[in-house]
Amino acid sequence: MRRIITLAQWILPKRLYEGLRFHFGRVFRFSATRKKICSYAGQKHILYALTPTPKLANIGDHAQVVAIDAWLKKHFPSYAILEVDKNEVLHCMPEIIDSTGPDDLVFLHSGGNLGDRGMYSESGRRKIIQGLPNSFVFSLPQTIHFSDSLTGNRERETSKRIYATHPNLVVLGRDKRSGELAKELFPKAESFSVPDFVLSLPCKEIAIKQNRAPRTLICLREDPESVLSDKDREQLVQSIAGEKEVFDTTFAEPIRREERSLKLEKTLDYFASFDSVVTDRYHGLIFSVLCQRPTVVLGTVDHKLTSAFDWFDAIQGLRFADSIDKVPFLLDEVKQEGFGNAPNWNGEYFDVLANRLKQIAETNG
Repeated sequence: MRRIITLAQWILPKRLYEGLRFHFGRVFRFSATRKKICSYAGQKHILYALTPTPKLANIGDHAQVVAIDAWLKKHFPSYAILEVDKNEVLHCMPEIIDSTGPDDLVFLHSGGNLGDRGMYSESGRRKIIQGLPNSFVFSLPQTIHFSDSLTGNRERETSKRIYATHPNLVVLGRDKRSGELAKELFPKAESFSVPDFVLSLPCKEIAIKQNRAPRTLICLREDPESVLSDKDREQLVQSIAGEKEVFDTTFAEPIRREERSLKLEKTLDYFASFDSVVTDRYHGLIFSVLCQRPTVVLGTVDHKLTSAFDWFDAIQGLRFADSIDKVPFLLDEVKQEGFGNAPNWNGEYFDVLANRLKQIAETNG
């Protein structure tokens, strides 16, 4: 094979060679995945699709996989689980279609990418919805946002048209506003809101170390969803008194499937080593809640946190800051108040969700 590749490199024009190399590289790259997918044909299974690839190294995305996988195993124990990531969906749809029967269930990964800012994920979601019309498709909690732009309006209409073709589709919002948008945009689908799945994970019972100065973790995003300029970030960090560290949930190295649980555990241990948290990351807030740490939250460019904060209204020791100037005061306030009064997330939401989705499948099956 190597000799053939070398010969082709000498004989063929460069552009043709590079094109063929790219095409056959994709074929061989996903050959093992295709075999794995085909092995599930005829087997009662759940297709859990559009999970993050290793290169999407945001631990918040991978934490959702850890939580959803545990939830699926708890509530659907008679089903085998076939996980396919975003790349695998886009390159292996013929095999996915052939191996997925009408009695299999399809769950699409949760997150914040149902909209024109997450078109790679949205393209995969559309392929699944179009390609599996005879299966129940459950799109797990998403922040839904299409920008008011030429591109956003065009992509919104495309998603509306494609989603409307599926007879058994459930679209879940990750916050109240996203749930409302799901009903508006996809009226033929069943739609409602539930919190982010990471909240279904067990809380960390780690006490604050005594005899040391209080420490604050400043967990800030460094991407286009941030509303903070470099100057704002610097001002915010300088305004927080005492020992502090700056962190982001996106890692420098890829997160492989077999590493997810360990890296999540280390991240939660890291959050728990601080006395308080300031964050504009949704999963920065959720990790803080799991670690039971007082937290001040800042908004982003959309309603991801402003609307989702409703889930946390009753919890003691959490505040939303509508400007960086208010963070120091609110941080002192939540530290004095302390963390408490968190709900039973599984009892109130995720166990109920499983029963509701089963009823939908049974009623329409």
